Amino acid sequence: MASIIKRKRNNRTTYLAFVRRKGVKAIVKSFYNKTDAKKWARAMERKLDTGDFSDYSEASKLTLGDLLERYIEEGKHSTKKDKKNIAYRVGNLRKDIIADTNLLRLSTKHIAEFRDRSLRHWSPTTFNKHKSLISIIIDVAINDWGIYLPHNPCKLIKREKEPKPRNRILVNGEYERLIEACSLSKNKYLKSMVQFSIETALRQGELLKIRYELINFDKRTLFIPETKNGEARAIPLSEKALSILALIPRQLDGKLFPMTRDSLKVPWYRALKKAKINNFVWHDLRRHACSMLFEKGLSVPEVQLFSGHKDPRILLNTYTKLSPEKVAIKLKERG
Repeated sequence: MASIIKRKRNNRTTYLAFVRRKGVKAIVKSFYNKTDAKKWARAMERKLDTGDFSDYSEASKLTLGDLLERYIEEGKHSTKKDKKNIAYRVGNLRKDIIADTNLLRLSTKHIAEFRDRSLRHWSPTTFNKHKSLISIIIDVAINDWGIYLPHNPCKLIKREKEPKPRNRILVNGEYERLIEACSLSKNKYLKSMVQFSIETALRQGELLKIRYELINFDKRTLFIPETKNGEARAIPLSEKALSILALIPRQLDGKLFPMTRDSLKVPWYRALKKAKINNFVWHDLRRHACSMLFEKGLSVPEVQLFSGHKDPRILLNTYTKLSPEKVAIKLKERG
């Protein structure tokens, strides 16, 4: 039922319209004209009767930054396999002026302006991940938190076209030059880390977390408890991988390689420079490793044991680059 309350303040008369329904928060709006107040109240009652009413009052008091903060505080990201990356992206978004935008005013214009700012220093892939995160958080606000919003503007902005996946591996004597450069490095672990990465197809993060208790020398396996896709896996160790392990000095803390991503950067880049290898990043070692495993004759499921890819299409399309010359030699040998 609607009610109109007349109020006088500073010699000015206003009319406060209240619309109440059981189970619905009271809807209130102020008018200078009583007729306008009654019209608005009747319109709200009709919407409530037909189920067409959406209360935007909460959204009008919030910014996108408020949603970002709540998403992290409630741990909505904590069950995701890339929760650290999500938290990092939320931090990036909170630093941008889009975080100060009122939710009711948030439109495709704001998303487009955010895109234009982002692409000055981010790749299309990075922008797409941040835009997708905004969209996910807005959906959570609508579906889980009951915050009424007219629409999700992110869904009306197209994804940016992303570049083709990298296909770089070591070619034309680069492997030999890289190993030689690593041997000359002041960092005594660099050579072993590069060789072990190629023998196991491990990600850099997985490599740096290896502890001796995860290695089963009898079964010749390495257990990886934390992976990018959230599922632990055990990988087989080759004879060369075991020989590399035998040469690595033991650490008191149980870690195989007492290094961090940051401490690895300088010796790695120096080795690449010394070996005269361009356009090559650490993660390319993983692609090189997968390609070598296929060239050794392993099947797709067997290589998946190493790489941990659930979808073989990603393994074949992104992490495999076979040498036509080596395949030709193999065909010749088989007649």
